[in-house]
This record gives sequence, C-alpha cells and structure tokens, in this order.
Amino acid sequence: MKKAVGILAALSLISSLAAAPVNVMAAEPEQVLNFAVLDDPDSFDPGFTLNSFAGPVFYNCFTGLVKYDVDSELVPGAATGWDVTDDGLVWTFHLNPDGKWSDGTPVTAEDFSFAWQRVCTPDFGASGAYMIYNYIKNASAFYNGECTWDEVGVKVIDDYTLEVTLASPCSYFTALLATWTYMPVNKAIVEANPDWATDFDHYVSNGPFRLVSYNMGEGIYLEKNPEYLEADEVKLDKINLKIFQDLSTAFDAYEKGDLDGLTRVPSSDIPTLKGRDDFYSITQFSNTYWMFNTKSEALQDVNVRKALAISVDRIALIEDVLQSSSTPATGHVPYGYIQTDGQDFREAGGNYGITEEPQIEEAKALLAEAGYDDPSQLTVRVCYYTNDNAKKVAEALAAMWESSLGITCKIESAEWAVFYDQILQLDYDVAAMGDAATYLHPMAFLQTYQGENPPLETGWRNPEYDELLTKALATTDPAEADQYLHEAEDLFMNDYPLLPLYYGSTAMVMKDYVTNWTVTACAVDVFEKIEIAEH
Repeated sequence: MKKAVGILAALSLISSLAAAPVNVMAAEPEQVLNFAVLDDPDSFDPGFTLNSFAGPVFYNCFTGLVKYDVDSELVPGAATGWDVTDDGLVWTFHLNPDGKWSDGTPVTAEDFSFAWQRVCTPDFGASGAYMIYNYIKNASAFYNGECTWDEVGVKVIDDYTLEVTLASPCSYFTALLATWTYMPVNKAIVEANPDWATDFDHYVSNGPFRLVSYNMGEGIYLEKNPEYLEADEVKLDKINLKIFQDLSTAFDAYEKGDLDGLTRVPSSDIPTLKGRDDFYSITQFSNTYWMFNTKSEALQDVNVRKALAISVDRIALIEDVLQSSSTPATGHVPYGYIQTDGQDFREAGGNYGITEEPQIEEAKALLAEAGYDDPSQLTVRVCYYTNDNAKKVAEALAAMWESSLGITCKIESAEWAVFYDQILQLDYDVAAMGDAATYLHPMAFLQTYQGENPPLETGWRNPEYDELLTKALATTDPAEADQYLHEAEDLFMNDYPLLPLYYGSTAMVMKDYVTNWTVTACAVDVFEKIEIAEH
C-alpha cells in the first residue's frame, strides 16, 4: 500500500509541475545581418577595382590607416595616430602593434607599402592607380617606369611606422586614406598565392569581418573576424550580402522579412515609404550621369552630344519616372563641396547650357548644325546594365529624344561584367554610369577622366585638362586650386563627354531592430558596430 501511495504522490507532483507556469528566458536575437546589394563585384581585391558593388565587402573586411565611424567622422583605423610636418608634406603613421590579419599574423607598415606599390604597377591594371600616383611623391614617375619604388615617398621606418611624403600638400589626404584603394593587403599571402582574392578558403583581411564564401548571382558571405583589433565591440556574427539585380524582387524579400536592409528601394515605392520609420533618404555626394562615346560615328560631333544633353526633361525624369527627391544635374561635380570662399563648388560653376527645362528648339538647331536637318537619320544606341532604375532611365531618355527631337534610339542591356567591357571597348553610343564619391572633393569626379587610361572610357582626352588638375594638386593656395578645378570642369563639360542627369540621395530601408549603423555621404557602409535588437 505504501508503495502505491508513493507512486500516486509522485504522479500528483509531476502533474502539478506540468500545470504550473514556466518562466522561460527569451532567446537572444541572432546577430546576423541579411543585406541586399545590387550586383556582383568584378573583384574582391581592394587594390584592383573601383566597382562600387564591392564597397560593402571592402569597407567591412578591410581597415585602412583611417576609417569612418558610425557618426561619419574620419578616425584612426589601423593607425593609432599620425604626425604631419608644418609644410603638410610628410605624414608619419603609427600602426597599432596589436593589429592582426584574419590569419593571426601582424599587420605591418610593409603590408601598406606593398599594397600601394601593386596599385601603382601598370601591369597590375588597378582602376584606382591615379588615386595614389597623383598624390604621393614620385609615385607617378614609378607608374611611368621612370624610377624604382625605393624612390617613391613611401618609407617603411619599422614594422609599425610608415612615412608618406606627398607631392604637394593635400587637405583631404585622410579622406583618401579611408578609401579601399589605400587599404592594405597581406604581402606574404599575395606573394605566395596570386589568386588569393578568389581563393575564399584563404582570403585574408584585417577588418571587422572576413569573406568566407561567394556564390555568383546569389550572395557574398562574411563572418566576424576574431583577430580584428576591436573584435570585442563587434556584435554581428555574420553579414550575408544577398545579390538582387531586380529592385522589386529585393524589396519584396525585405517586406517578407527575408532581408534586414536594402541598399536602394524601387522608385515607385518611395512615396508610400516616406512616412515609415525604416525608410532613410541619405544625401550622397554623387552624380548619376550617362556617358557619351565621343568616338562613335553618331556622337563624334560635339553639337550632337550637347543637343542630347540639353533636351532632357530632368524634372520629369526625377519626379515622374524615378519618383525621387534628387536634384537636376547641370555639371559633373555635384553639390556638397564648399570652397574656401564659402560658396558651394556647383553654385560657383556654370550650367553649360543645361537647365531644368528641356531646350528643344536649341537642340534641334544644334542637330541641324551637325548635318542632321532630318533628325530621323540619326540612330543612337542607348545602353545600360541590368538594373531597374537604369532600365527606367534608358526608356525615358529614348522616349524623350524620339518624341522631341525625332531621332531613332535602340535600347540595349547587358549584365554588369559584359556592359563594363563594352564601356572599355567604346562599344556604345550612350551608356549608363555614375559616380558616388569616396571622398568629399571635386577631384573625386574630375580625376575619373584624367590621363591616357581613365577607368571609364568615353574616348575623350585633353592634355590641358590633365595639366589643370595637376596644377590644382600642386598649389598650396586653396582658392587658386578651386579656380584650376573650375577651369578643368569647364573644358570637360563644354565638350560634353557626359550627360549629367541628377545629383541624389540614396533611398534605402533598414529594419528598426538594426542599430548602430550609417551610410556616409560618400557611400561608405559603416556596419562594424551593428547590433540586432529584440524584435
């Protein structure tokens, strides 16, 4: 009997425990960011490419001597600080001796020198070589084969001290150092494995995250780098950069909860998104323009290029087609850079005949002057890369030119890699492009078309333009530098190698549970301190 009572008592106790409320602790939110990017990068080597699709990888996997913080301020990165001589020419950087690569080896001054030497070696084919050789003493001579690297103004004093001598003082040199062109690579790894940037099992970086895998057309996958200097402050375990070439598909994924953030939203959704807490309109130091092939039979006459430029209804393009809050572009350098006299560079410059309203009659007169009394005899290939906004702009431009001028347009599209090769081969008439500056200065735009081998090809060359930019860099008088920059832009724009369309802002979304992030005016994704809150 006692045994039976004991069993019944035990069963009663179990029953009462099961019926009692259980205090279960809420699970901590997973520290994973799923963020959409718009296309595949053309390289994962920070020294090689200027392709903006690679930006989220480089800014999160590498750390230069200087970096941006979550307040968009420039702060020490791999360097703990630096000293500058009174003449502004010699900069001495003190690297943090605790800095390590993701393989645990130390980040040294030699890694920076080696990385910059690669960029300035012509056979390497770096798109951003001019961003180094235009600034550092004798780097241009090295690029042209006129001296050795030992004669360039980059000296490794010891493992953790790097001395840099500039060709002339540069007020925005720290901003240049924060770009990925100036980021280091691991010398030992690169020398041992020239294919390191595609060998993801051995991809080495020195930033808060490391690249662990990549599936073309699908995603780029990053994980926290435990060797990072400030790893204790990095909350995210993973960043999954999902690739979506179609904005509507990406936005649908965001709305379903498959994405935490989206770098750009479809323009048609902006009006309804403006009142939401997860919508952000971020002013960008950027210019969306289309390039003219100045060597093509259709566009070799500057009057044709100008006619196409001044006949675009930019207000209709911005408000009706894109439904954005962008500003019509009337020159190459956008608003945002303040000159020494207090004026905005764009406001101080001219508009090159480009106004908010289309100049149809003047455009027709220019076409007639170029020999097209019958504009229907002019056929223009309008080319763009696979992208929702680019497609809308291509269709709008073709419709405007056909209806107002009577010319014939053929619209063509291609994936980015094919499209970019077409650009380099001058296989287009008018092609989609744009610049989102990596530093806040007119040079970020003007230098793109300087020299014999510009990273974007329009066929346009002008030695006087090159000389004006060289003078702007060489002078120590900021007002004189601004004047040279204006003269250079005047030469450039009066030849119309570009079709400026709009200066803009980035319309993006990020879930409100994603905290401590920013995207700077120079399109730097600062995700290092992101934390996923409860939701």
